[in-house]
Amino acid sequence: MPEVEVLKNVGLAAREEVAVRVGKILASDANGSDREAALELARVLVDDVAVSVREVLSKELKKCSFLPKEVLVILASDIDQVSIPFLIASEAVDDALLEEIINSCGDSAQQAVAGRKGLSEVVAFAISDVGCFNAVETLVENDTAEVSKRSGDRIVDRFAREASLMEKLASRSDLPIELVERIIFKVAKRYGEYLNEKFALSTDYASYLVSLANRQVFSRTLEMAPHSEAENYLLQLHSVKGLSSDVLLNYLQNGNFRVFTSALSVLLDKPYEAVEARVAHGDKTVLARLLEAAGFSRSVIGVLLIAYERHIRG
Repeated sequence: MPEVEVLKNVGLAAREEVAVRVGKILASDANGSDREAALELARVLVDDVAVSVREVLSKELKKCSFLPKEVLVILASDIDQVSIPFLIASEAVDDALLEEIINSCGDSAQQAVAGRKGLSEVVAFAISDVGCFNAVETLVENDTAEVSKRSGDRIVDRFAREASLMEKLASRSDLPIELVERIIFKVAKRYGEYLNEKFALSTDYASYLVSLANRQVFSRTLEMAPHSEAENYLLQLHSVKGLSSDVLLNYLQNGNFRVFTSALSVLLDKPYEAVEARVAHGDKTVLARLLEAAGFSRSVIGVLLIAYERHIRG
C-alpha cells in the first residue's frame, strides 16, 4: 500500500484502486497496523481532487460500521454524486450526525437522510422541523421511518396548504387518529377559504359545507382505524362533553355503524361487544332503551332511531 506522503503523486487509476482497498480493509474485521494505515489513507482520499476517487471511496466506506467523525463529515458534505449514496446507506452515521446534517447541509442531503431505512424518531422530527419540502415528502413516504405525533404536528404546521403531502401523511398506517383529525380540519379550513373566494359564498355557508365534508371524511377514518385507537379518541371526545347526539347522528348518516356503536358503549361505560350484541339485530326498542340510558331526550332518540332504521334497511 503506498505511503500517505506519496499518495497524491500516484496516478488516478492507482488512487481509485487504493480507495477500493482502503474501503475493503475498513469494512472488514481487520485491526492493528493495517486498519490504522487504512484510516490514514482514508483521511487523505476524502480530500482527493478527483471526484471519481472520492466516489469510489464513498461507495466502499458506506459498508463500514464505524468511521472517524471527520471522515463522515467530509463525505456527507461532498457533492451529491459522492455524498448521496453514502448518506442513504452508511451504517457508520449515528443520529447525532444525521441531525447535524439536517441542520447544516443542503436540500439533497436532507432528502437522502429522509430516505434512510429505519429512520429514528429523533431524526424524523429534525426533518419535520427544518427539512425542505422534498425531504419532508420523502420522510412521509418512508414506511420504515418512525414518524411520531410531534413530527406529524410539525409537518401540518409547516405544510398544511400542501394537499398532496397532507394526503400522504394521513395515509400512513402509524398515524395517531387525533392527528388525522387535525389534518382534515386544516385541509377543510383551506377548502372553505377557497369556496368563499371563488364563489363569493357567505362565510357561514362555506363553513357549513366544509363541516359536512370534514365530518364525513373523519368518520370514515375512524371506521377504518383499529378499535382501540377509535375508542381512545371517543373517550377523549366524551371527556370534553363532545360526544353529542349530533355526532352520533353523523356516524349513522354516514354509515359508520361500528363507530356509532363504539360511541354508545363509551357513553354507557359498557364493553363494546356487549353493546354491539344488542344493537346489531335492528331492534329499535332495544336501541331506544340504550339511548335513554345514555341520557338522550325522547325527541333526540326519535331522530336517531330514524337514522338507525335507514341504516339497517341499507
